[in-house]
Amino acid sequence: MIWDLIFSDHGYFVFQHEREQQQVLQQEINRLRAEETRLKEEIIRLREDPKTLEEVIRRELGYVYPDEYMLIMPKADEKVDAAPQAEKEEQ
Repeated sequence: MIWDLIFSDHGYFVFQHEREQQQVLQQEINRLRAEETRLKEEIIRLREDPKTLEEVIRRELGYVYPDEYMLIMPKADEKVDAAPQAEKEEQ
């Protein structure tokens, strides 16, 4: 009987495993609810605040005003190789 309480399909070890799974799933639910709240707040800000909307449009889509210039700098890990371009210009 004790053997069944510990090692059966509904025993203590199975119960512990299911409890751990429940805790992991609850943490995932909490994380997703927090993300949902953050996204809802962002939607409200984008709908109600024109400056926030303008910032996102400029950052994500690269829009600039006609009197502005956009400088696109290479990332630090990208190598700029000017030698092949110089050879092409000489030919």
